[in-house]
Amino acid sequence: MADNEQNIKRGFNIYWYYWTLVALAGFILINYFLRDIKIEGLDLGLMISVVSFLFGFLVTITFSMILSKMLSLKDSLSNATGRLTSLYLLSKNLGNDFHKKITERIDKYTIDTLRDYTKYETGRDSIYGMYDDVKHMEIKNNVQQTNADSFMYILGEFQPVREKLEYLTGNRLEWSLKLSTYLLGGILVILLFLNRGDLFTNLIFIILSTIIIFIFLIIEDYDDLRIGDYDINISNSEQIFDLIGRDRYYPQSVLSRAKLIKGKSYRIGFYDSVLKQEQTFNITYGPSFGLKIGKLLKKVKRDGE
Repeated sequence: MADNEQNIKRGFNIYWYYWTLVALAGFILINYFLRDIKIEGLDLGLMISVVSFLFGFLVTITFSMILSKMLSLKDSLSNATGRLTSLYLLSKNLGNDFHKKITERIDKYTIDTLRDYTKYETGRDSIYGMYDDVKHMEIKNNVQQTNADSFMYILGEFQPVREKLEYLTGNRLEWSLKLSTYLLGGILVILLFLNRGDLFTNLIFIILSTIIIFIFLIIEDYDDLRIGDYDINISNSEQIFDLIGRDRYYPQSVLSRAKLIKGKSYRIGFYDSVLKQEQTFNITYGPSFGLKIGKLLKKVKRDGE
Protein backbone atom coordinates (compact mmCIF):
# COMPACT_ATOMS: atom_id res chain seq x y z
CA MET A 1 0.00 0.00 0.00
CA ALA A 2 2.84 2.34 0.89
CA ASP A 3 4.56 1.64 -2.44
CA ASN A 4 1.37 2.48 -4.34
CA GLU A 5 1.04 5.76 -2.47
CA GLN A 6 4.59 6.70 -3.41
CA ASN A 7 3.82 6.14 -7.09
CA ILE A 8 0.95 8.61 -7.12
CA LYS A 9 1.89 11.62 -9.23
CA ARG A 10 0.77 14.89 -7.77
CA GLY A 11 0.20 17.61 -10.37
CA PHE A 12 0.72 21.31 -9.96
CA ASN A 13 -2.26 23.59 -9.45
CA ILE A 14 -1.55 25.68 -12.55
CA TYR A 15 -4.15 27.59 -14.56
CA TRP A 16 -3.77 28.65 -18.16
CA TYR A 17 -3.66 32.34 -17.23
CA TYR A 18 -0.40 31.73 -15.37
CA TRP A 19 1.21 31.68 -18.82
CA THR A 20 0.61 35.44 -18.80
CA LEU A 21 3.83 35.69 -16.79
CA VAL A 22 5.68 33.89 -19.58
CA ALA A 23 4.17 36.30 -22.13
CA LEU A 24 5.21 39.24 -19.93
CA ALA A 25 8.78 37.98 -19.81
CA GLY A 26 8.71 37.48 -23.59
CA PHE A 27 7.49 41.03 -24.24
CA ILE A 28 10.21 42.39 -21.94
CA LEU A 29 12.85 40.53 -23.96
CA ILE A 30 11.37 41.70 -27.26
CA ASN A 31 11.35 45.27 -26.02
CA TYR A 32 14.95 44.98 -24.84
CA PHE A 33 16.50 43.37 -27.92
CA LEU A 34 14.43 45.33 -30.46
CA ARG A 35 14.67 48.67 -28.71
CA ASP A 36 16.29 50.29 -31.77
CA ILE A 37 13.15 49.65 -33.83
CA LYS A 38 10.78 52.53 -33.14
CA ILE A 39 7.56 53.84 -34.63
CA GLU A 40 7.48 57.58 -34.79
CA GLY A 41 4.32 59.35 -33.76
CA LEU A 42 2.31 57.81 -30.94
CA ASP A 43 -1.38 57.55 -31.76
CA LEU A 44 -2.69 58.36 -28.29
CA GLY A 45 -6.31 58.29 -29.42
CA LEU A 46 -5.96 54.73 -30.73
CA MET A 47 -4.33 53.55 -27.51
CA ILE A 48 -7.10 55.11 -25.44
CA SER A 49 -9.71 53.37 -27.61
CA VAL A 50 -8.04 49.96 -27.28
CA VAL A 51 -7.51 50.24 -23.52
CA SER A 52 -11.06 51.58 -23.05
CA PHE A 53 -12.49 48.59 -24.92
CA LEU A 54 -10.50 46.07 -22.89
CA PHE A 55 -11.29 47.85 -19.64
CA GLY A 56 -15.01 47.98 -20.44
CA PHE A 57 -14.99 44.30 -21.41
CA LEU A 58 -13.44 43.24 -18.09
CA VAL A 59 -15.70 45.54 -16.07
CA THR A 60 -18.74 44.00 -17.77
CA ILE A 61 -17.57 40.50 -16.87
CA THR A 62 -16.77 41.57 -13.30
CA PHE A 63 -20.16 43.15 -12.64
CA SER A 64 -21.95 40.25 -14.31
CA MET A 65 -20.29 37.85 -11.87
CA ILE A 66 -20.94 40.10 -8.88
CA LEU A 67 -24.62 40.70 -9.64
CA SER A 68 -25.19 37.01 -10.34
CA LYS A 69 -23.67 36.23 -6.95
CA MET A 70 -25.82 38.85 -5.19
CA LEU A 71 -29.03 37.51 -6.73
CA SER A 72 -28.13 33.97 -5.72
CA LEU A 73 -27.23 35.17 -2.21
CA LYS A 74 -30.53 36.99 -1.81
CA ASP A 75 -32.47 33.91 -2.91
CA SER A 76 -30.52 31.64 -0.55
CA LEU A 77 -31.02 33.98 2.40
CA SER A 78 -34.76 34.06 1.75
CA ASN A 79 -34.83 30.26 1.68
CA ALA A 80 -32.81 30.08 4.89
CA THR A 81 -35.16 32.53 6.63
CA GLY A 82 -38.17 30.51 5.54
CA ARG A 83 -36.69 27.28 6.84
CA LEU A 84 -35.71 28.80 10.18
CA THR A 85 -39.25 30.13 10.52
CA SER A 86 -40.69 26.67 9.83
CA LEU A 87 -38.31 25.02 12.32
CA TYR A 88 -39.31 27.49 15.03
CA LEU A 89 -43.05 27.11 14.45
CA LEU A 90 -42.88 23.31 14.29
CA SER A 91 -40.86 23.14 17.50
CA LYS A 92 -43.76 24.76 19.37
CA ASN A 93 -45.73 21.52 19.05
CA LEU A 94 -42.91 19.25 20.21
CA GLY A 95 -42.63 20.14 23.87
CA ASN A 96 -41.74 23.26 25.79
CA ASP A 97 -38.18 22.12 26.58
CA PHE A 98 -37.44 21.32 22.93
CA HIS A 99 -39.01 24.59 21.79
CA LYS A 100 -36.79 26.61 24.14
CA LYS A 101 -33.65 24.86 22.92
CA ILE A 102 -34.53 25.43 19.25
CA THR A 103 -35.31 29.09 20.00
CA GLU A 104 -31.87 29.50 21.55
CA ARG A 105 -30.22 27.77 18.58
CA ILE A 106 -31.99 30.00 16.07
CA ASP A 107 -31.21 33.14 18.07
CA LYS A 108 -27.51 32.24 18.32
CA TYR A 109 -27.32 31.26 14.65
CA THR A 110 -28.86 34.56 13.56
CA ILE A 111 -26.54 36.58 15.81
CA ASP A 112 -23.41 34.70 14.73
CA THR A 113 -24.13 35.01 11.02
CA LEU A 114 -25.16 38.67 11.31
CA ARG A 115 -22.07 39.58 13.33
CA ASP A 116 -19.87 38.76 10.36
CA TYR A 117 -22.01 37.71 7.42
CA THR A 118 -18.96 37.17 5.22
CA LYS A 119 -18.22 34.09 7.36
CA TYR A 120 -21.40 32.05 7.52
CA GLU A 121 -19.52 29.02 8.81
CA THR A 122 -19.78 30.55 12.28
CA GLY A 123 -23.39 29.34 12.37
CA ARG A 124 -22.57 25.66 11.83
CA ASP A 125 -22.58 24.65 15.49
CA SER A 126 -26.04 26.11 16.08
CA ILE A 127 -27.56 24.12 13.22
CA TYR A 128 -25.65 20.94 14.03
CA GLY A 129 -26.77 21.32 17.63
CA MET A 130 -30.40 20.99 16.56
CA TYR A 131 -29.71 17.36 15.77
CA ASP A 132 -28.52 16.87 19.33
CA ASP A 133 -31.71 18.52 20.62
CA VAL A 134 -33.90 15.97 18.85
CA LYS A 135 -33.77 13.74 21.94
CA HIS A 136 -35.78 16.41 23.78
CA MET A 137 -38.70 16.15 21.38
CA GLU A 138 -42.04 15.35 22.99
CA ILE A 139 -43.91 12.88 20.79
CA LYS A 140 -47.12 11.61 22.35
CA ASN A 141 -49.54 11.47 19.43
CA ASN A 142 -49.75 11.28 15.64
CA VAL A 143 -49.86 15.05 15.24
CA GLN A 144 -46.58 15.46 17.11
CA GLN A 145 -45.06 12.60 15.11
CA THR A 146 -46.04 14.37 11.89
CA ASN A 147 -44.54 17.63 13.17
CA ALA A 148 -41.37 15.81 14.19
CA ASP A 149 -41.05 14.24 10.72
CA SER A 150 -41.58 17.65 9.09
CA PHE A 151 -39.05 19.23 11.42
CA MET A 152 -36.36 16.68 10.52
CA TYR A 153 -37.14 17.00 6.80
CA ILE A 154 -36.83 20.80 6.86
CA LEU A 155 -33.67 20.59 8.95
CA GLY A 156 -32.16 18.24 6.38
CA GLU A 157 -33.22 20.55 3.56
CA PHE A 158 -31.62 23.47 5.38
CA GLN A 159 -28.13 21.97 5.12
CA PRO A 160 -27.54 22.53 1.37
CA VAL A 161 -28.91 26.07 1.72
CA ARG A 162 -26.48 26.77 4.55
CA GLU A 163 -23.58 25.27 2.57
CA LYS A 164 -24.47 27.49 -0.38
CA LEU A 165 -24.55 30.54 1.90
CA GLU A 166 -21.09 29.66 3.19
CA TYR A 167 -19.79 29.48 -0.36
CA LEU A 168 -21.45 32.68 -1.54
CA THR A 169 -20.41 34.77 1.47
CA GLY A 170 -16.88 33.37 1.64
CA ASN A 171 -16.12 33.39 -2.08
CA ARG A 172 -14.48 36.43 -3.67
CA LEU A 173 -13.70 37.56 -7.20
CA GLU A 174 -10.69 35.90 -8.76
CA TRP A 175 -7.67 38.04 -7.91
CA SER A 176 -6.37 37.85 -11.48
CA LEU A 177 -9.62 39.34 -12.85
CA LYS A 178 -9.52 42.20 -10.35
CA LEU A 179 -5.82 42.82 -11.02
CA SER A 180 -6.37 42.96 -14.79
CA THR A 181 -9.32 45.32 -14.39
CA TYR A 182 -7.47 47.65 -12.03
CA LEU A 183 -4.33 47.59 -14.17
CA LEU A 184 -6.22 48.53 -17.33
CA GLY A 185 -8.11 51.21 -15.44
CA GLY A 186 -4.84 52.67 -14.16
CA ILE A 187 -3.34 52.68 -17.67
CA LEU A 188 -6.46 54.38 -18.98
CA VAL A 189 -6.15 57.13 -16.37
CA ILE A 190 -2.51 57.66 -17.39
CA LEU A 191 -3.43 57.85 -21.10
CA LEU A 192 -6.21 60.32 -20.34
CA PHE A 193 -3.71 62.40 -18.37
CA LEU A 194 -1.31 62.45 -21.33
CA ASN A 195 -4.17 63.51 -23.61
CA ARG A 196 -4.94 66.67 -21.61
CA GLY A 197 -4.78 70.04 -23.29
CA ASP A 198 -7.52 72.61 -23.42
CA LEU A 199 -10.18 73.19 -20.76
CA PHE A 200 -12.60 70.68 -22.29
CA THR A 201 -10.13 67.77 -22.42
CA ASN A 202 -8.99 68.58 -18.88
CA LEU A 203 -12.61 68.37 -17.74
CA ILE A 204 -13.05 65.05 -19.55
CA PHE A 205 -9.91 63.72 -17.85
CA ILE A 206 -11.21 64.69 -14.39
CA ILE A 207 -14.66 63.19 -14.92
CA LEU A 208 -13.55 59.94 -16.56
CA SER A 209 -10.71 59.35 -14.08
CA THR A 210 -13.10 59.89 -11.18
CA ILE A 211 -15.57 57.43 -12.70
CA ILE A 212 -12.80 54.83 -13.06
CA ILE A 213 -11.91 55.18 -9.38
CA PHE A 214 -15.62 54.95 -8.54
CA ILE A 215 -15.80 51.67 -10.48
CA PHE A 216 -12.82 50.30 -8.53
CA LEU A 217 -14.41 51.18 -5.19
CA ILE A 218 -17.86 49.87 -6.05
CA ILE A 219 -16.32 46.56 -7.13
CA GLU A 220 -14.64 46.30 -3.71
CA ASP A 221 -17.88 47.16 -1.90
CA TYR A 222 -19.83 44.57 -3.82
CA ASP A 223 -17.12 41.96 -3.39
CA ASP A 224 -17.10 42.54 0.39
CA LEU A 225 -20.94 42.32 0.49
CA ARG A 226 -21.30 45.87 1.82
CA ILE A 227 -23.74 47.12 -0.80
CA GLY A 228 -27.28 45.86 -0.27
CA ASP A 229 -26.39 44.13 2.99
CA TYR A 230 -29.48 45.50 4.71
CA ASP A 231 -31.98 44.35 2.11
CA ILE A 232 -30.49 40.90 1.53
CA ASN A 233 -29.39 39.98 5.05
CA ILE A 234 -30.10 42.34 7.95
CA SER A 235 -33.82 42.66 7.20
CA ASN A 236 -34.14 38.85 7.16
CA SER A 237 -32.44 38.66 10.56
CA GLU A 238 -34.88 41.23 11.93
CA GLN A 239 -37.78 39.00 10.89
CA ILE A 240 -36.26 36.08 12.79
CA PHE A 241 -35.69 38.08 15.98
CA ASP A 242 -39.26 39.41 15.88
CA LEU A 243 -40.65 35.92 15.28
CA ILE A 244 -38.85 34.28 18.22
CA GLY A 245 -39.63 37.21 20.52
CA ARG A 246 -36.05 38.36 21.10
CA ASP A 247 -34.68 41.91 20.97
CA ARG A 248 -33.16 42.65 17.60
CA TYR A 249 -29.40 42.33 17.52
CA TYR A 250 -27.13 44.64 15.53
CA PRO A 251 -23.35 44.84 15.37
CA GLN A 252 -22.33 48.42 16.09
CA SER A 253 -20.91 48.65 12.56
CA VAL A 254 -24.37 48.38 10.91
CA LEU A 255 -26.32 50.66 13.24
CA SER A 256 -26.26 53.53 10.76
CA ARG A 257 -28.23 51.39 8.27
CA ALA A 258 -30.70 49.88 10.73
CA LYS A 259 -34.24 51.22 11.04
CA LEU A 260 -34.57 51.79 14.78
CA ILE A 261 -37.90 52.41 16.51
CA LYS A 262 -38.22 54.86 19.41
CA GLY A 263 -38.77 53.17 22.77
CA LYS A 264 -37.74 49.72 21.54
CA SER A 265 -34.87 47.80 23.15
CA TYR A 266 -32.01 46.47 21.02
CA ARG A 267 -29.01 44.23 21.57
CA ILE A 268 -25.95 46.09 20.31
CA GLY A 269 -22.66 44.26 19.82
CA PHE A 270 -19.37 46.13 20.30
CA TYR A 271 -16.30 44.37 18.97
CA ASP A 272 -13.04 44.73 20.89
CA SER A 273 -10.21 44.45 18.37
CA VAL A 274 -7.64 43.97 21.16
CA LEU A 275 -9.39 41.14 23.01
CA LYS A 276 -10.81 39.76 19.73
CA GLN A 277 -14.27 39.38 21.24
CA GLU A 278 -17.63 41.12 21.31
CA GLN A 279 -19.56 42.61 24.20
CA THR A 280 -23.33 42.90 23.84
CA PHE A 281 -25.48 45.49 25.63
CA ASN A 282 -29.24 46.07 25.71
CA ILE A 283 -30.04 49.68 24.83
CA THR A 284 -33.41 51.38 24.39
CA TYR A 285 -33.60 53.66 21.38
CA GLY A 286 -34.37 57.26 22.32
CA PRO A 287 -32.95 60.79 22.35
CA SER A 288 -29.85 59.73 24.31
CA PHE A 289 -29.18 56.66 22.17
CA GLY A 290 -26.15 58.15 20.43
CA LEU A 291 -24.66 59.29 23.74
CA LYS A 292 -25.05 55.80 25.22
CA ILE A 293 -23.36 54.26 22.18
CA GLY A 294 -20.41 56.63 22.58
CA LYS A 295 -20.01 55.79 26.28
CA LEU A 296 -20.17 52.06 25.64
CA LEU A 297 -17.58 52.34 22.86
CA LYS A 298 -15.21 54.06 25.30
CA LYS A 299 -15.95 51.40 27.93
CA VAL A 300 -15.16 48.56 25.53
CA LYS A 301 -11.91 50.24 24.50
CA ARG A 302 -10.90 50.70 28.15
CA ASP A 303 -11.67 47.06 28.92
CA GLY A 304 -9.46 45.99 26.04
CA GLU A 305 -6.47 48.02 27.16
